[in-house]
Amino acid sequence: MMMMMMLQIILLLTESVLVSSYALNSTVQCERPDAKTTRRVRAGESLYLPCPNLQCYEETENRLHVWFRNLSRTKQVEQIGTEGSERVHYHQSALYILWLNLNDTGRYITRWWYAEDECDEFETEVVVYEEFSTDLLYHTMPEQKVSGIYCPVCEYQQGSIVWYKVCLGGCCFLFWQNFALIPNQEFARVLRIPNSSKESEGIYTCVCTWEHHGIKHNSSGSRRLIIKEQTISSPPKFLLPINNSVVFADVGSEVILNCSVFFGLTVCDRCSIRWEKNGIRPSGLNGYEQKYRRMDGTIQSVLTITEVSESDLRSEFACKAEDSVEVIFVSVTLKSRASVFCVILACICTFLVLLLVGGVLKWFALDLVLFLRQIFVKLYRKEDGKLYDAYVIYQKNNLDEMTSKTVSDFVSGSLLTVLESYYGFKLFIHGRDDLPGEDCINLIETEIQLSRRLIIILTPGASTDKSNVSPEAYDLQVGLHQALVQGETGVILIQLGQMQDYTHLPLGLQHLLCKNSPLLWRDGESSPNSRFWKRVRYQMPVASSCQKSSRSRSLKASFQCQGLLV
Repeated sequence: MMMMMMLQIILLLTESVLVSSYALNSTVQCERPDAKTTRRVRAGESLYLPCPNLQCYEETENRLHVWFRNLSRTKQVEQIGTEGSERVHYHQSALYILWLNLNDTGRYITRWWYAEDECDEFETEVVVYEEFSTDLLYHTMPEQKVSGIYCPVCEYQQGSIVWYKVCLGGCCFLFWQNFALIPNQEFARVLRIPNSSKESEGIYTCVCTWEHHGIKHNSSGSRRLIIKEQTISSPPKFLLPINNSVVFADVGSEVILNCSVFFGLTVCDRCSIRWEKNGIRPSGLNGYEQKYRRMDGTIQSVLTITEVSESDLRSEFACKAEDSVEVIFVSVTLKSRASVFCVILACICTFLVLLLVGGVLKWFALDLVLFLRQIFVKLYRKEDGKLYDAYVIYQKNNLDEMTSKTVSDFVSGSLLTVLESYYGFKLFIHGRDDLPGEDCINLIETEIQLSRRLIIILTPGASTDKSNVSPEAYDLQVGLHQALVQGETGVILIQLGQMQDYTHLPLGLQHLLCKNSPLLWRDGESSPNSRFWKRVRYQMPVASSCQKSSRSRSLKASFQCQGLLV
């Protein structure tokens, strides 16, 4: 027993000698980190204050620790002793302040000698409060879900722990005796909170009871718990700008790029947006300024380029939006306004080309339709039981000599030559294809029913005498009935010469003229490839190949000799 006491005395004497030796060595300048710690404590409790640096606290072998204090009331730095009987003393890397009072408020400095001429200094500010205050809280815990609360004191000490709770919104936490004891939580360094909810909110305080030289001391620490409502986050949605958009600017001018992203109406702590130039934030560079604004779930970022350079025109600007789940971005490029002329010129050229192509297609549309119709209709053509491709109706009587000659030349000449002889259509012409002595009335009805089209030739000054029952008057009545009432036969209207009006024609024929304009034939249009005959062929059915092949070959040579076939 005596030997143990002798050893302790020797160690204390050795430590005091070393402390005096190192403390008086004022020529050594200790390194001091910028970071400082603060401990807020309550009067009447005791404080166990370890060196704030973990290496300083744990490495005590062959190391020396000296504690100093600079109290707020004295403004003087004084060395703290190592006597365990003193209220304020230290042992190696830990400082003891027993039964705290308001005068203990001040700065406490740990000087750690890890070599004879090398040392570090760590500063801790201690603030003593007379009674419990919210300033004593270690930190607030805003959580959506929490499973437990860790006691912030007695981390390096052995002691018993009890837990207290006080509700939020009340003033009862101003008095220590109003804290409610949480049962069955003795010795629990972590207070478990199963199924946390809004009722779990409050201030939780752990009181640690520890012994020093056989005397019990208390240290307490408090945390505030706030349960946040769970929110459903929505992915970021860009309002501005449009992806791959182009902003026109002049070199040397100022440009403002706006970016606006909607993150939803819920609180988003990790939501942010930023502008980047070629993957680098330009806000730290000269000539670039970036500002932010939050409003109603939307974050806006405005990038101002004071002077656009050639490098900006060759760069890609991206606005990136980030939340807790993903990062998305849109791209914007700057282009010189001089390039607008090229864009306009390209648009004009494209418009002219489209206009030219449209004009060509419109001009040759008739030829294309006739060509394709010959291919597809012949492949899928079905027999309809018709004998003639068209029934020709024209007026022979009540015409002047010149008009009568024009009609006769057109019907007997151009019509038969082009449609029948060249293109192989089979026409029925009254007076040519009927036999003498046949019943005209029955013949007309039968032949019109056997025809696929009606070709009605209109002549200037022609009239229809209702008292006249000539074949051309009757076949017109039958043909109009077949076309208008039964709808079985198509009608092709051909007009010879100019006509001022059509009031002299039958009402049925006037109705057809209102629906379809007649094809105007001019004297001299005898070429089979003229536009007039193409329009006639467009309204005619497709001629059978056997008819055309037998007659067209003999006619082509004749038209070529006359210079009518191109």
